[in-house]
Amino acid sequence: MSRKKKFMTAAATFSVALGIGFVMQYGDAVASRLQPDDGLAATEITPADIMMPQEARLAPSLVMPQATPPLDISVPVQLAALDSATEKLIIPEIAAPLAIPKQTCDVAVDATVLPLAMVSLSVTAPCQPTAAMTIHHQGMMFTVSTDAAGTTDILVPAMAEDAFFIVAFENGGGAVTSVTVPELVNFDRAALQWQGVNAVQLHALEFGADYDTDGHVWSASAGELDFVTPSQAGFLVRLGDDTRDMPLMVEVYTFPTGIASRDGSVALSVEAEVTAENCGRDVAAQSIQIDPSSTPTAIDLTMTMPECDAIGEFLVLKNMFKDLTLAAK
Repeated sequence: MSRKKKFMTAAATFSVALGIGFVMQYGDAVASRLQPDDGLAATEITPADIMMPQEARLAPSLVMPQATPPLDISVPVQLAALDSATEKLIIPEIAAPLAIPKQTCDVAVDATVLPLAMVSLSVTAPCQPTAAMTIHHQGMMFTVSTDAAGTTDILVPAMAEDAFFIVAFENGGGAVTSVTVPELVNFDRAALQWQGVNAVQLHALEFGADYDTDGHVWSASAGELDFVTPSQAGFLVRLGDDTRDMPLMVEVYTFPTGIASRDGSVALSVEAEVTAENCGRDVAAQSIQIDPSSTPTAIDLTMTMPECDAIGEFLVLKNMFKDLTLAAK
């Protein structure tokens, strides 16, 4: 693939997310709004509290009862009749009524811990078919859609050992769950999130790899996610439904630092392609990075893309993540 690149010269503003504690802890406050009857005081979250590509507003979880379907009067009704010969009343046989399944409109989410510090989320929302929802996890936010039955299954890279997940629908319905992911201590993770379809890209160059060669991990060459025989290479997971209007998107790169068999480094960078949709406009993104030995960090980015005569060029940002330094175990 031939790609024209240059280091970013567009006007940009970087800011370290000093509220990283909020990134890791705000779930409790949101959960209190989704579960107002658990004895905890509800906490109001203002747009200023949330350092994300878009503000996250979660309405209280109100579940409306489903209306009872009308009776089917198209079936003929058999009435009792008098037998003229015996003058006895003939009672027609009445079939036992069919059981009417009870449908609940509650939203449920189940989490299962998988190898590679991944979590499988299963969402069930019978009254939310083909609906958009936002998944919140330790500061990450991404848009997911249910199917026609109101269900969906997704794989999420855990960003904390005590991993907390929030499901929030646009109409205010939602659910919460949490799991413990002890295997996370063996992994480095870098997450890049934004709003829109193709605003930015996360790239990893492992052990001195060049672009478009083995060891270049990005959305077009994401690496192998093998739960049976995990490799010692990194992999990338892309989260978000890009068929939705202005979806929240996330890319998460993972490297198995705890089982590295060679010394070396992984260079991490962010790229933004100048397109007809974003040329001359502002693009916002955020990075979140975790590793086994230091405090999680987050950086916000707002940049003005070059004018439309630069369409097709790629801007390379080197300072949204720190590179990984690896030592053989």
